[in-house]
Amino acid sequence: MKIQKHLYTQTITYIFMILLMILPTIVTADASLTLNDKDTSYTNFQVDYFIEEDGHFLDINDIQKVDFNQSSSNKISLGYSNNEIWFRVKIHNNTSSKKKIVLEFTEIFHEVVDLYTVSDKIIHKKNGLQVTFEKREIQESNPSFFIDFTAQETKSIYLKVSSSHGIFGAIELKSEKVFNQDVQIKKYIYLAYLVAITTIILYNLIYFFYFKDRIYLYYITYVLLFATWIANFKGLTFSFINMEMYSILQLIVPLFFIAFILFSQAILETSKKYQKLHKVFNGIIYIAIITILWMVIAPKSGFYFMNLVSIPLLLVTLIMSIWLLNKQNIMTNIYIPALAVYVVGMISMAFLALGYLPYSKTLSNLLVFVSIIEIILFSILLAYRINLVRQESLESREQLLEQQKTESTRLFHTVGEKTKELHRAKKAIEEELRKKIELEKHLQHLASTDPMTELYNRRAFFDISNLEVSGAKSNEEHLTCLVIDIDHFKRINDTYGHDVGDKVITAVSKLMVLNTRTKDHIGRIGGEEFAVLMPKTNSEAAYQIADRLRENISKHTIAVDGHEAIKITVSIGLSTLTNDNNETIHTLLKRADTALYKAKNNGRNQVC
Repeated sequence: MKIQKHLYTQTITYIFMILLMILPTIVTADASLTLNDKDTSYTNFQVDYFIEEDGHFLDINDIQKVDFNQSSSNKISLGYSNNEIWFRVKIHNNTSSKKKIVLEFTEIFHEVVDLYTVSDKIIHKKNGLQVTFEKREIQESNPSFFIDFTAQETKSIYLKVSSSHGIFGAIELKSEKVFNQDVQIKKYIYLAYLVAITTIILYNLIYFFYFKDRIYLYYITYVLLFATWIANFKGLTFSFINMEMYSILQLIVPLFFIAFILFSQAILETSKKYQKLHKVFNGIIYIAIITILWMVIAPKSGFYFMNLVSIPLLLVTLIMSIWLLNKQNIMTNIYIPALAVYVVGMISMAFLALGYLPYSKTLSNLLVFVSIIEIILFSILLAYRINLVRQESLESREQLLEQQKTESTRLFHTVGEKTKELHRAKKAIEEELRKKIELEKHLQHLASTDPMTELYNRRAFFDISNLEVSGAKSNEEHLTCLVIDIDHFKRINDTYGHDVGDKVITAVSKLMVLNTRTKDHIGRIGGEEFAVLMPKTNSEAAYQIADRLRENISKHTIAVDGHEAIKITVSIGLSTLTNDNNETIHTLLKRADTALYKAKNNGRNQVC
């Protein structure tokens, strides 16, 4: 008995020691995925993620040293974040052949979706709304990248994501064939959806011209705005618009909600029959108008407020409608189920954007499917209303039927002709407006951009700097300015010629873009002189970025035919906004310029 007890104790001790040895490995294990010959898609795996702190700027070299202490499934739902979020997964090609896979992020509305693949070298690819459709490696609305593996190769994959509209979506890996099949299926589904919506709009447009009833106008406006937003949200418009236009189109959400409320008031005749509900609807319209103004002034916080406030507003709308409407009325019996479907879809999307629901493709597309049901129910409601109106006026219409038959036919043809004329006029106006917008964009680009470097020219840099300085002083925020000058540039021009000098300026400008942040403003303010304005950045953080920029430029060389490669260095002067009320961009640049000369006098290739 004693021997058995001793063996039992010894066994437990060994097990405990083994657990202690392997526990740290389990706790610190990185998220990983293994590719094989059997599977053609990988849609269920773990990823590690890290959220940057306020005011920090981490590049890929920094992030490789960070402890990714949080993990998630590849189906991400993190809500709103003011900072960039990094995701990491280690992928191993456990096959004896090369593999080419597509990494897809399933939602389009993130401004930044940057991919870094790390093995024996680092490969950086940009995507997200910051990258226009034609400049993408894979020209699809969803951010997508090709990743190549050799046999038995392991790569660490880093994905940097930031968004003003909440962060959610799935990171999926697919073969190119499966990816293309999925894209085609998605396009067919959305095409069918838009065809159905267009049919409903045209159907009700005919009734609007026929009856001249504003209820049809409310309904057409609501359906048109809703379909436009769905097209924007699912990326169907992304090949025609840029990131700024995408954000502006988010204003459609409160607008179609207002159109929906106006339609509800008209179809239910709330001003006559349900005055309490009419007042509730008016209150919701006022809140929606406030939301629009907020989104215009501060898009990110306004969009967050819209998602946050929509949940109680939609619930109040549904509860008040159920409580106050007469359920014995066929009109309300159709309206309430349609409203319930609408509320479920909108609240689900709001919860998903806020990070309160786990992400799934079904949930992301739920609003598309329920909107079809809701729009069909409202179309039935309008059809019933038409029959109701017809029944109420049947006797009088029978008496005048023969007299009005000829007039009705003429009116119908007139409406048809007017519709065609309006369609032609609309097309002509839209084409003229498109040309005007394209011309304005081109002229604005020429007026604000340095043609050699594609950076802000001097005038544009000072214009945007004045706004940033004013905002920083009003909000009591940090603001730092760098003045950068290429060392011995005159010697380069005199020795190698102006063509080589232009190459040096272009190379330095590209390195400045790569080694600064998206929120920084870079301008060419002189021949070989540049300036960088860094909002919400103190002198310590700015110095780190400036010194990293200086170091990376000093490692760069320019090849010259018949000569040794030219090494480039820059000197950088740095100054920070003070509490002086008379401080301007000019005084800020003057101090930075003084610091630049100090750097020059101290031997160049340094930051002062």
